[in-house]
Amino acid sequence: MVSLTPHLKRFGKQLEQIAYRGLDQHLRIGITGLSRAGKTALITSIVHQLTHANRQQLPMWQALAQGRVLGVQRVPQPDLTMLPFDYDGAMTALTSNPPQWPESTRGLAEIRLAIRFAPQGGIKRQLADHLTLYLDLVDYPGEWLLDLPLLELDYGSWCQQQWQWLEQQPWLEVSQRWLQLSQQQSGADETQVAEVAQHYSKLLQQLRLEQGATFLQPGRALLPGDLEGTPILAFYPQQPQQVDQNSALTQMLTQRFEAYKEQVVKPFYRNHFSKFDRQLVLIDSLAALNHGRAQVEQMSQSLQGVLQSFHYGPGSLLRRMLSPRIDKLLFVAGKADHISIDQHTNLLALTDSLMGASGKRIRFSGAQSESMVLSAIRASEPGQVDDGSGPVAVIRGFDQQQNRVMRFPGEVPRQLPPEHFWRQQGFDFTPLAPPRELTVDGPMPHMRMDHLIDWMLGDKLS
Repeated sequence: MVSLTPHLKRFGKQLEQIAYRGLDQHLRIGITGLSRAGKTALITSIVHQLTHANRQQLPMWQALAQGRVLGVQRVPQPDLTMLPFDYDGAMTALTSNPPQWPESTRGLAEIRLAIRFAPQGGIKRQLADHLTLYLDLVDYPGEWLLDLPLLELDYGSWCQQQWQWLEQQPWLEVSQRWLQLSQQQSGADETQVAEVAQHYSKLLQQLRLEQGATFLQPGRALLPGDLEGTPILAFYPQQPQQVDQNSALTQMLTQRFEAYKEQVVKPFYRNHFSKFDRQLVLIDSLAALNHGRAQVEQMSQSLQGVLQSFHYGPGSLLRRMLSPRIDKLLFVAGKADHISIDQHTNLLALTDSLMGASGKRIRFSGAQSESMVLSAIRASEPGQVDDGSGPVAVIRGFDQQQNRVMRFPGEVPRQLPPEHFWRQQGFDFTPLAPPRELTVDGPMPHMRMDHLIDWMLGDKLS
């Protein structure tokens, strides 16, 4: 006779998960960012602020201000197949001498926090004096998010799209050699195709690092992980005129393109992305401004492409229990400490303008969409100097070489400047080193992290 014990345990665990969702006792938040936006620092700050929460540091977190947050601690993550987010390693880097920004994560990572709180009222208050909200923070590369629009394209359309921007300036200066190389490839030889695909991967890396490009597909070509060297990544966009479904080369590349969508992109969407309750997208608009107009325009294109891929809808009780979907979406303009406070409203307006009409469509679908300007780990202090005509806002901190600096970072445009502006001048928002004298258990300076936490958790701790 087959024992029913394992089946009963599994059934009991499923019921428990449904009960937690019914009481809003579980929240899964996806956090991503486009190309060196400071995502690891953001997640590290979230964990540190929550586990070391005090009212002086987080005055705008309502549940904390009301004295209803009883404690927060890290607990074992639910998905044992996923890498744990290296919070301890990030804190070691930030508290070293001299302090260093933590290394970027290169794949999926997760950390779970248990937040014990006293319900404010309603059915929760009647059921228990205190409850525990389990918060899962899932870190994933923004490059993978940019793969989701591929699900709407066939191979020929993707080739047309990629070549259209690769042949334009300023990208052409870097991509021209690869464009010529790919046109010379005509046969379906495995070794030659793999070589051209490898050069394409290097091109994407170069475009990202040297030119500030963001619309880079496929994302796993930048961060291959365990797929490195596999045939499923050995594809690239042919010149549109060379796409011929009767040729062996086009057939091979088409097959790999479709396999990539089916075996890499769709599983990510199905197993992870579609299960997020909320989503944070971190944006480094200042770095894009440093590079130029084309980079800002491409970032806007990338963001709007991403927005089309979200599965929006209000987080009703039945939907949360049976088919979770994103009910709140936040775009975070980070590194607010790299500009003076009077420029924060401009940075917020610029971020909203980059999303275009897509933001309005999100709100129409029923999801809450917001933008926020913050600094996860504040690396500067505000100040003023008198240049003879009156006080001028400046910031003080340390540059990447640990030299003390004081600078007027300049004005942030409220929207993309016109073409003639870039010919006359540009932007120079210089990166800063982490603040000194951080400790593992001490306060972590920030800007508006209490607003972020209240946005994430406020309604779940009511």
